[in-house]
Amino acid sequence: MKDYLTRPQIKKRARETMKGHFGTAFSLNWLPVIGTILVGLLFAGLFAGLTYAISTSEAFRNSVTSAVNSATEAGRNGSAGGNGGVSPFTSFGGSLIGTILSSGIGFASLEWLRLKDHQVLEHPFKKAFQGFKFEYLLGIVVLYILTSIAGIVGLMLFVIPAILFSYAFKIIYLLYYDVGDKYGYLELLKLSWKLMRGHKFDLFIFQLSFFWWYLGVILTFGLLSIYFTPYYNLAFAAFYDNIYQNSELVQENIANPEDSTDNLDY
Repeated sequence: MKDYLTRPQIKKRARETMKGHFGTAFSLNWLPVIGTILVGLLFAGLFAGLTYAISTSEAFRNSVTSAVNSATEAGRNGSAGGNGGVSPFTSFGGSLIGTILSSGIGFASLEWLRLKDHQVLEHPFKKAFQGFKFEYLLGIVVLYILTSIAGIVGLMLFVIPAILFSYAFKIIYLLYYDVGDKYGYLELLKLSWKLMRGHKFDLFIFQLSFFWWYLGVILTFGLLSIYFTPYYNLAFAAFYDNIYQNSELVQENIANPEDSTDNLDY
């Protein structure tokens, strides 16, 4: 009999893991936290500056109005830059680096979550960058490319298939951390699809349940991310672990790796 945790229980598991160990949580997540805060403060500064300038300078108001009208007219004429001057390769590279970093943090969050007797994760600062280690780096890059291709195929089919593909592979990197040494990359995609069958909507609702946290991060210009980012990463790891530990497929295939692909289907 499968013993799945409820959403509140999954979140409680994350909070209990993190409770009393804020230093460890911050050391593991400091880079995305600082990045979020810097972006929040940047937007706050720009908003405050624009508000002040618009309210005190008629010339500036006229300039803004003229710029908006010019941009609107350029859009109508199709003369606006297609991607705002951002190279697709730059966007791809930045997204890949972000994925490598978040994967390393996810690996460490899962490791911490599974420690027994209230043990604390060792060397969290170092483990935050473990996605760049040779033993993980190639796999993360290959899986990123494969899932990106799957996403493009989904978009070519329609929006809904693209969303389904996205959610089917949300756990792919944590799955790679657990069983990547036993499966090929295409087999991991199939296994991720299999494990997420019946859980895609669960994950959507799970992420949606953090709505007020997301709003809080925005309203505090990123400062709330100091707590929320490690909490969410642990909670997502707990969501994955809830599926993984209750998966007969994974347990059987780990016990019998030679039969790893016999029952992998869509």
